[in-house]
Amino acid sequence: MNYKFQILQRLIRGAFFRIFYVKKGGNLLRVTGKIRVNRKKNSKIIIGDKVVLYKDINFYLDAERAAVIIGSKTYINRRTEIMCKEKVEIGENCAISWDVTITDTDYHSINSNKSTSPVFIEDKVWIGCKSTILKGVRIGKGSVVAANSVVTKDVPPNCLVAGVPARIIQRDIQWS
Repeated sequence: MNYKFQILQRLIRGAFFRIFYVKKGGNLLRVTGKIRVNRKKNSKIIIGDKVVLYKDINFYLDAERAAVIIGSKTYINRRTEIMCKEKVEIGENCAISWDVTITDTDYHSINSNKSTSPVFIEDKVWIGCKSTILKGVRIGKGSVVAANSVVTKDVPPNCLVAGVPARIIQRDIQWS
């Protein structure tokens, strides 16, 4: 299959995804295969322009008014799961690798603690494969989350974090 045909096919899939699932935005959205969306009434997906969604991504919008927002020129790779009961916001020019889990909820509370808190991933963040981003986390602009990390706390801008739980490995990084 030639490259131009693949691009056209992805744009057509993206157009259908926009029609059925996207509340706002999504111009030139490219979708490479099947994507699962489970959502409650009044929940929404907002997508910027030129986003790429690879196959086997799962979106779970498990509460009314839950919102997943994805900025322009971001790509989300295979088998990533986004679980949302309140808000998950991903900035522009982000690179989300395969098998990543992003969740703003524990789906239960322990000792009366709040079970849901929004997740904010700022612009130009790179999240390595098999990483998990937990509720209430803000990942600063230009940061990198190493593969297999579990992010439980905020990450400052331009930092490399790694580990379980993730901790700062290096500051003032630049990636392209």
